[in-house]
Amino acid sequence: MMNNMFNIDDVEIYTFMKDHGMIDYACVRDKIKDMKREESLSKHPYKITQGKDGNWRTNVKDESYANGLRLIKKSTKDKLLDELVKYYDEGGEPKKQITFKDMYYKWRSVQDSLVSDNTVYKYGTDYERFFKDTAFENMPIIEITEDILKLFFHDTITRNKLTKGAFKKLYGYVNNTFIKSYREKVIKENPMIFLMCKQFYGYCIEIDKPIEEQIFTKDVAEMFFNNLHQDMIQHPEYIPNYAVEFASLTGMRVSEIVALKWDDIDFNKKYFHINKSEKYNRLTHEYSIGETKNKKTRNFPIDEKIQELLLTLKRVQFKYGFHGQWVFMNAEGQLHAQVVSSCIKNKCKQFKIPQKGGIHALRKTLNSNMRCAGVSAVISSSLLGNSVRVNNDYYTFDVSTLEDKADIIANVHACI
Repeated sequence: MMNNMFNIDDVEIYTFMKDHGMIDYACVRDKIKDMKREESLSKHPYKITQGKDGNWRTNVKDESYANGLRLIKKSTKDKLLDELVKYYDEGGEPKKQITFKDMYYKWRSVQDSLVSDNTVYKYGTDYERFFKDTAFENMPIIEITEDILKLFFHDTITRNKLTKGAFKKLYGYVNNTFIKSYREKVIKENPMIFLMCKQFYGYCIEIDKPIEEQIFTKDVAEMFFNNLHQDMIQHPEYIPNYAVEFASLTGMRVSEIVALKWDDIDFNKKYFHINKSEKYNRLTHEYSIGETKNKKTRNFPIDEKIQELLLTLKRVQFKYGFHGQWVFMNAEGQLHAQVVSSCIKNKCKQFKIPQKGGIHALRKTLNSNMRCAGVSAVISSSLLGNSVRVNNDYYTFDVSTLEDKADIIANVHACI
């Protein structure tokens, strides 16, 4: 009857007991503490043992260790149990620390979708060159300081013998990774903020290639093309030879040469369009035709030598049945840039000519000949599809002989 008359809840019971001094808080606190302690220790799956040295040992999970386990050792069992309780109260296995590698690939996860496949491929090869299997790669990014970065840059430059250009790429990768880390609040401060590229240029190497490796000097060019013409007479069906000579006459990029179509050539108006370039995807290993490197169309004049070469090529292709839209094609179809590049390198070896620049050396040679003949940088760079700055800095060499210089001095003296 009483139970039906009164509804007494737990709060009222607790209040009554508290008000009448019926609760021993210290005892309750200890009981709760013991219960939580037992609950924490019940999660521990590894044996607790005492060694011959008297110390107590056990293992806990920790991914930062090679085998995924960390040893805990204490002088007494109670201290060991206290350490285990603390371990499990803090969530057990500690979170894996975020490394430079983790944040680099987090930056790449977005960056790769903004660039071409070939750039993605270059990112991969550069990572292996600069970071793979280094201590820096797996260092927690929060622990990387400005001093650590200085030492890493210095050691990487000296170990890999980096040029300024190569170091700029390394600097860019590291800088972008730390910017990403700072923006996502993985680090509180960016240690890259006061480090400038130019601080490390003094450690970079300067590659001073001999001029013979960068252009075809007059005597080398004469020897090379005499041999090439003999080869063309003996093997007229070998189309890459014609592409190499065409490169010497036009200074075109090899990717532009193989993309040239007969429809691009106007023999009546004596010029042809350069408006396409072959692209090779190093990830998918596929070829395609796209824009020129500077995304611009340029016209190139046809002189007697160029016309003679193109007409000879037409006759050879007609004779051997190499018909199609592409100017440079053989029985297998359109030539690819790699075939033409391999051709000039193989011919240099065959003719015993120490030239490593390939088709690029022919571009530099034509430009240098034009500049030494008095052609302005504006005109020569326009014909080659370069900017004036690039033309001056990387494509212009002194190709004059000592006799040429002697004539110049004599003419100057005659005018004094």
